[in-house]
Amino acid sequence: MIVHAVRRVLLILLAIVPSAPALYLAVAFGLAFATPRAALPADGIVIYACDNGIHTDLALPVQAGAVDWRVELPEAVRMHASGQDYVSFGWGSRDFYINTPTWADVRVGTALKAVLWDETVVHVELRGPPDPAETCGIWVVGPDAYQRIASYVLDSFQKPAVPVTRGYGPRDAFYAANGRYTIIDTCNQWTGRALRAGGAPVAPWTPFSFLVLWNLPTNSVVISK
Repeated sequence: MIVHAVRRVLLILLAIVPSAPALYLAVAFGLAFATPRAALPADGIVIYACDNGIHTDLALPVQAGAVDWRVELPEAVRMHASGQDYVSFGWGSRDFYINTPTWADVRVGTALKAVLWDETVVHVELRGPPDPAETCGIWVVGPDAYQRIASYVLDSFQKPAVPVTRGYGPRDAFYAANGRYTIIDTCNQWTGRALRAGGAPVAPWTPFSFLVLWNLPTNSVVISK
């Protein structure tokens, strides 16, 4: 009986494993198509989700509503300067994030570690609002929704929230984060959850960067605030 049971399990696994990539894609795209679009709110706090082709960052105003990132994260936002009125947040694999400042630095072992299981960091960077050359989605939120997004971001940091290493330049830093990076819980899923906390029309699961922006207006939309 045990042998038959083991054989049955092995046969099931052999049937599932080859179809896993197709199932992964089907679920991701199915949820995106099933998520209804929503009209962009006419007034509120403008936030962005920016896509570099693989990874998304969440760009939030340095100060908006009751949230001031210069107070929440003084070590990261200490270099605040005119024109750099946004703070970019990206959650991801610690090893991959810190050791691959450019795509030319990507190594197979680092990528595999990120996909399978890795500790995480939050990358925090001062920046200006996106320009038309960037691929960014826009959403507009009220003060309460923005507070929910900010709380979600802050809850992603290990406490106390202090930089664990310097970033790629003078205006960014890496913080130790909560959670583990896997092929299911990706950097883009983190961004998607943040946007959903603010009521954005984002699917429940967004493993790919373009799925985060699927239902969002892009930064080519002109908004006067």
